[in-house]
Amino acid sequence: MGTLVTLCSSTFSVLILATSVGLPKFIVPNLPDLAIKTRRTSGDWLSQLDTLYLKGARQRTETVVEKPAGADAINWAVIRQCDEKRVFNINERDKIYASSEIEDWSERLKKARPVTLRRTPGAEVMMTIDSIDTGERRQFEHYTARHVRVKIQVEPSPGASTPASVEETDGWYIDLPGFGCQEQASSGFARLFAFSGNRQDRLQIKWLGKAPRGYPIEETSFITEPGNKTISKVELLKISEAPLHASIFELPVGYRQALQTGNGGADLTKPDTISNRAQYYWTKLTFWVRGLFR
Repeated sequence: MGTLVTLCSSTFSVLILATSVGLPKFIVPNLPDLAIKTRRTSGDWLSQLDTLYLKGARQRTETVVEKPAGADAINWAVIRQCDEKRVFNINERDKIYASSEIEDWSERLKKARPVTLRRTPGAEVMMTIDSIDTGERRQFEHYTARHVRVKIQVEPSPGASTPASVEETDGWYIDLPGFGCQEQASSGFARLFAFSGNRQDRLQIKWLGKAPRGYPIEETSFITEPGNKTISKVELLKISEAPLHASIFELPVGYRQALQTGNGGADLTKPDTISNRAQYYWTKLTFWVRGLFR
């Protein structure tokens, strides 16, 4: 028997659903030194190199979006200092950074006020998630990878704005307790966020198999939508348990703070200078004035 959850289309619905599946809890891990480099591709439009570094309570992820010949690659890095509850988002190409505190979402949920949701009149959409551990295992250094297959099927009723789709994923995953300064999240959690913003449809989620995934070492996904089919892949390039230097988990010297955009946001393409601030607020004011006369 599967587990069925009815989800009204609302911003608050994600929090209610999270109560049933469990929001990830903040923790301070003590992970052995590890470096994993993979290439992620999706269709013919995305190719990027991802490198993960772990050392004790600190983590660093690097992303290089590969560009056509002659174009500049885009280099991003994220440093998580779990022991300091601090995260740095870094534009390595332009030497710009933004800093923020790591939030404990499980604690935030406890403090949130209860919200009563009204049933929306929109069309119904059924999402069925089936995650199966095949029982096969492979060894990568000291880590044992699990072979997991996941199928996510979205079936909209007549009148729904959410398109029908099928996503089938076949991959090998390892457990990294404390990755992201959090307990490992439930399988499919991120996918549910993507659908929660649709205010016209009523989403029902049915879980069949609930085998957890983890950090992908190798993965292939087939996503089928009306008139379109996309193949995404994760390919392992390198895995190493050699000692890592602690300096790569610190903010580099000489980097400038990114332009602050309010509500904790930042524009990582521009430094926080007087001229950039003036231009940002002038643009916001211009849009606001135009809106008054529409």
